[in-house]
Amino acid sequence: MGASHFQMELANLAKCLFLGFMILWIQIHGCKGCFEVERSALLNFKKLVVSDGADADLLLSSWVDDSMSDCCKWERVTCNSTTSHVIELFLNNTRQHDINSGSFYDGENIWFIKLSMFQQLKELRNLNLSYNKIGGFIDYDEELKKLQTLDLTYNCFNNSVLLSLGALTSLKSLTLSWNKMRGSFPSKGFERLEDLDISSNWFNKSILSSLGALTSLKDFENWME
Repeated sequence: MGASHFQMELANLAKCLFLGFMILWIQIHGCKGCFEVERSALLNFKKLVVSDGADADLLLSSWVDDSMSDCCKWERVTCNSTTSHVIELFLNNTRQHDINSGSFYDGENIWFIKLSMFQQLKELRNLNLSYNKIGGFIDYDEELKKLQTLDLTYNCFNNSVLLSLGALTSLKSLTLSWNKMRGSFPSKGFERLEDLDISSNWFNKSILSSLGALTSLKDFENWME
């Protein structure tokens, strides 16, 4: 009985060692390929671009609805080399706008997107949505808890978007240049901002009092055209 008990203890020890080895291996090497929920989220964005009439297959040709396609290898996508989670998205000018055209701000072809469509990308750190002629976010999403950098340059946002952005409590760098904002800038929700660019909008001098409450702010841009 003693020998049998000893063998069981050895077997349990071997199982624990094997499990520990597997956990360590996964941490070091990560999983291969992107996560299905993240791949689906990216494809939903592509569908939105297509539904708006843009040729998404031209700019997002590698984004294919194929379970064997690794979204970490898609253009405009960067994944963590260890965990394979999506950490950066460069979705600038996905609708191929001519920003030098006088019609860029004419009110036509403005679209609205749900910020929550990125909620499955829980490790997302950097999101670039510049040059897209986006008029606003339909909702806001507190799930993007790790988003640190957001570029919304050359869109058609007004001040209403600030409510959505204020929910992104990990945001450190925010670029809002060349939009349709005016008046004042709120301090609530932006306490962690280190870099802020609101150039080429119509904010008034009262913004200075709001910025004074942003104690983490290191770099501020507010030049006018």
